[in-house]
Amino acid sequence: MALTNRTKKWLNKNHAPDLSGKTVIITGANSGVGYKSAEIALYLGAKVIMACRNADKAEAAKAKLRAEYPGAGITVMTLDLADFDSVDAFAAQLQQEKTDIDVFLNNAGVFRKPGKTTAQGFELVMGTNYLGVYRLSEKVLPYLKTLPHKVLYINTVSLIHKAAKTDYGDFFCQRHYGSFKIYARSKLYLARYTYCIAKKYENSNVRILMSHPGIAITPLGINAFGKTVGHAAKAVSVLFNSPEKSALALPFIIANGLPAGSIAGPKKLFGGWGYPKVNRVLKRVKTGGEQLAAKTLEITEKPSHET
Repeated sequence: MALTNRTKKWLNKNHAPDLSGKTVIITGANSGVGYKSAEIALYLGAKVIMACRNADKAEAAKAKLRAEYPGAGITVMTLDLADFDSVDAFAAQLQQEKTDIDVFLNNAGVFRKPGKTTAQGFELVMGTNYLGVYRLSEKVLPYLKTLPHKVLYINTVSLIHKAAKTDYGDFFCQRHYGSFKIYARSKLYLARYTYCIAKKYENSNVRILMSHPGIAITPLGINAFGKTVGHAAKAVSVLFNSPEKSALALPFIIANGLPAGSIAGPKKLFGGWGYPKVNRVLKRVKTGGEQLAAKTLEITEKPSHET
């Protein structure tokens, strides 16, 4: 489905960036906000690399985008954030092929996966949303730092991180597991990590920021709760952001030169709905980065059966 006229008008009104000649990598680009982010990037003239776990779904999404934007530069790469080997191979391929990257948007994530684990044996939600993005960032950022131009690196967090509690003694919520609890905690840790590395890279060519989609109707939620809930949500869709509207955080960040560590996303209705604005970064995100880094290293260096 093509971008709506309302989206195009918003882009024009808000001085959307010309991305001609730029390369944008988007993880999880085959559906939802990731797909719409890819479509917006193509509309603005960029070449897009779709980094996705499922190659068949990615190729199908690529075909849809190619039909809408004939001749556009669209590439599919395999990346499974739930497998460190896949993350390492992806990062190595970028370096070996000397891929030029202007914008890197980490959008992929999972929700409501009780009992499921990553390839290395970590609880799947935390293992994907935080540990997978952590691993990817640690592998990719040193390469991005070598590029001879400015690079934007954006991690996608969630509103729900505001409700999460830190508990490094129960990192994976094993004592009291809950789908919302582990998801919120994974996004809090991701936000805290992102803010920490944003400060670390602040004086380099790489500027690191965060985005959040607000409350959007996407396959992430529909697949988690089933079609009945999905249909009910669509019936009251006026209360939610569309994936397309949520995806406007990408051009907003690019166009506005936000400081490192900033977060952009909807601001109406407590941050759940509307066009993107700069949001306040919570104190709990700004603090505790060193402790989180130490705990993450401890966990990721253990054999999987010890986690």
